[in-house]
Amino acid sequence: MMMDANLVASLLRCVPCGGEEFTVERNTFHCGGCGRTHAPEAGGYTDMLEAGGKSRPRPPTVAQQLMESEVFVSLYEHVMRPIFVRIFAGPDAGVPRPEGEYAIYERWLDVPARGGPWLDLSCGAGFYTQSLVRSAKGQHVVGIDLSDAMLEKAAKQLAGMRNVALLRGDARALPFREGTFSGVLNAGSLHLYADPDAAYREIFRLLQPGGTYVASTFAESPRPLGHLGVRMTGIRRTDLPGLPAALSRAGFVDYEEQRFGDAFIFKVRRPE
Repeated sequence: MMMDANLVASLLRCVPCGGEEFTVERNTFHCGGCGRTHAPEAGGYTDMLEAGGKSRPRPPTVAQQLMESEVFVSLYEHVMRPIFVRIFAGPDAGVPRPEGEYAIYERWLDVPARGGPWLDLSCGAGFYTQSLVRSAKGQHVVGIDLSDAMLEKAAKQLAGMRNVALLRGDARALPFREGTFSGVLNAGSLHLYADPDAAYREIFRLLQPGGTYVASTFAESPRPLGHLGVRMTGIRRTDLPGLPAALSRAGFVDYEEQRFGDAFIFKVRRPE
């Protein structure tokens, strides 16, 4: 926990009971509503889903199972992610390098001018979390992911950086108060979600009025290689023509997108 624990506690909402009164003792969060406690894990993050000691079900898809593999995670950013992008976006998609991709996120989120705090949703191994911390210039950043292996790698990536915290949580029920964040970054993860609509509703809830949601994923495609990858991994492509309506149903406005082959980045905001 690199951010002050009391500050993190002021952002939290208990998923099981909905309580928003958390106290902190030795970096352990105590919910005043249901009494649950969430202590720091040895890997350098805090699990907001489990109180510890419980076995977890096996992830339902190959893609999600890979996200829990230490070997896969160690190769993800520089080897596996480029391979996945080439398969699912298309070999000539022109997807920018990670630094160029983050430049789009930074501009669309208006970091740091809008002010924080910021959420890196499904932060993975922390590549974009690290970039967000640097460009936020002292504003607070929270990274959250479902994968223990990814969070452990992210904690190593972020070691020594200030004003950042890592939590384990589920995009369908996020452990934050309403109106908490100025912006949410959700890079390269929607295709792993079982229920994107639930995630859209949660993201809308925790954004401040006028706050921005920026995400990237893959659109449906007729390419045979893409279809094979979907069947093998369980990755879910987005119905791009239907996406603006899906986001509008969650409450978002001002849809914009930038496309790179079958990959795309989109931006929406919560109304003022």
